[in-house]
Amino acid sequence: MFALLLIDHRLAFLALAALLIATAIPLGFAWARLLPEEPPPFPIQPGSFPAIDQESPPQQPATRRRDLVVSIVLLVCLTLAYLIRFPGFPNAVLLRWLSAIVSAPVEYWTTFAARIFVIASAGAACFYAALRPGPLRIPLTIAAALVLLLWFLAPLLHVALLSET
Repeated sequence: MFALLLIDHRLAFLALAALLIATAIPLGFAWARLLPEEPPPFPIQPGSFPAIDQESPPQQPATRRRDLVVSIVLLVCLTLAYLIRFPGFPNAVLLRWLSAIVSAPVEYWTTFAARIFVIASAGAACFYAALRPGPLRIPLTIAAALVLLLWFLAPLLHVALLSET
């Protein structure tokens, strides 16, 4: 862990940029999978694709819909966690706004609880997507793992980036 503090600032910048881009890609794929599919440009005749005709019947609609709703909620939490860790996100503005509304201890515990919630939701998204089948399974699992990695490595990379020698 302390080895990250000793790396060159250019390497820290490259690692942070690669981590940010690598995290954004599965998040983008997951959001794109939520868009409805376009109809085929020509009608498909029954029996023209025997592999499709022999597929197992789809899941129960209620179970599939519930899984999709949970996946969307977890995707929103992951996107929020990514945005909070993105460089340039106005954290200071939000903290000043919060300190103007509530007292200092309440502000501290609110930010602490929000950080724990964001990290826990990313972990929950990783486990949920790994265990439940669905259209968002792979992008949600990868995005959750990378968001967790971003949350734990970004502060160390920022310190290494600012400590140029």
